[in-house]
Amino acid sequence: MYIPKYYRLTDQEEITGLLTSSPFGTLVAVDGGAPIAVHMPFEWSVEGERVMLEGHVSRGNRIWRAAPDNAEVLVIFQGPHAYVSSSWYENPNVPTWNYVAAHLYGSCRVLTDPELRVAMRRLLNRYEEGRPEGRTWEALGDEFLDREMRGIVGLRIEVSRIEAAKKMSQNRNAADFAHIIDKLEASGRAEEQAVADVMRQIRPRSE
Repeated sequence: MYIPKYYRLTDQEEITGLLTSSPFGTLVAVDGGAPIAVHMPFEWSVEGERVMLEGHVSRGNRIWRAAPDNAEVLVIFQGPHAYVSSSWYENPNVPTWNYVAAHLYGSCRVLTDPELRVAMRRLLNRYEEGRPEGRTWEALGDEFLDREMRGIVGLRIEVSRIEAAKKMSQNRNAADFAHIIDKLEASGRAEEQAVADVMRQIRPRSE
């Protein structure tokens, strides 16, 4: 990913925060010389100094056969993003798009059945616990789980390289930066307001 130095995101805590807040990623692999991709939720953990990603796909999805044969796969996570109009600048300039994104590269393997069950219990309980009448792993019953598990394949990616960007108008002067925040907040769109929140973390209003 091309990242100008002032947009490069290297803080590990911020990157793993993105994986937590935006866990629905895109796995990209090569199959027969052509790229293929799948959109899927991931759980992450840290083992030693490396980030590990776990997810699952339908058994009918050919990516689970292709990805482990790749020397390297790519997983893309997208955070808040929004269009920035050139009319928001003091002086004429071009419009742009502010965004947060991370590209994680690594090797992929298929989870064993016991590993997949652990991963699925963690994933399901994360989203069901705390919901009214939430159906956690334990609430579904062994017979149902055994039947449904036959239809999916788990994948584990050991991340060896991370490239992340936080492009939030850091190159703009203070007046432009504050005006962009004001315009994004006034839009009423949740995604644009989320970008404004990230920008405020970079340059608090007191500055």
